[in-house]
Amino acid sequence: MSELYGAGHGVREVVFSFDDGPHPVNTPKLLDILEKEGLKAIFFVVGQNLESAKGKDILKRISADGHYVGNHTYSHPNLAKLTEEQIRNEIEKTAALIGDADHGVKLLRPPFGAHNALVDKVVHDMGYRIVLWNVDTNDWNPKYKDGGWVQLGLDQVEAREHSLVLAHDIHPTTVARVDEFITAIKALPNVQFPAYA
Repeated sequence: MSELYGAGHGVREVVFSFDDGPHPVNTPKLLDILEKEGLKAIFFVVGQNLESAKGKDILKRISADGHYVGNHTYSHPNLAKLTEEQIRNEIEKTAALIGDADHGVKLLRPPFGAHNALVDKVVHDMGYRIVLWNVDTNDWNPKYKDGGWVQLGLDQVEAREHSLVLAHDIHPTTVARVDEFITAIKALPNVQFPAYA
């Protein structure tokens, strides 16, 4: 993960992350767009979406295309409200479904960004690193869903040197406008995207 950041001053680094998938229709479309644009992202997957054959196939493609695969729990609960055993179970069930698709890089994004000392301890003990975000597109919010999220996200990216962007590959409205979002970011001065594989 150290290769995500650190290009130096004057460079605007942008990392895309997509939560809550994989979605049987939207995620493959998003993967096509990212492939066309030559971009990599982090996909924080929900375990129950990996149970189907389609979910497993999409996970394989995410990994094969060189994206990071992160753990987003099995059923998307607020981990800060769970017991240690429940937290561990949510992570372990999803880890088993992810298998080696994460290439040994153990990233976890707690649903809603909710974590506390217990969550942090369990995650650390399990060898994971918590990855949050500093650019929230609000692409799930009815107020922004139909396209306002693009400008909202762009304004946040423009305001900082290092951006870790949160969006969701389960929403067709996100996938429909992600091209526009990427184009707008690429138009900013001194933009650099991570080239991890």
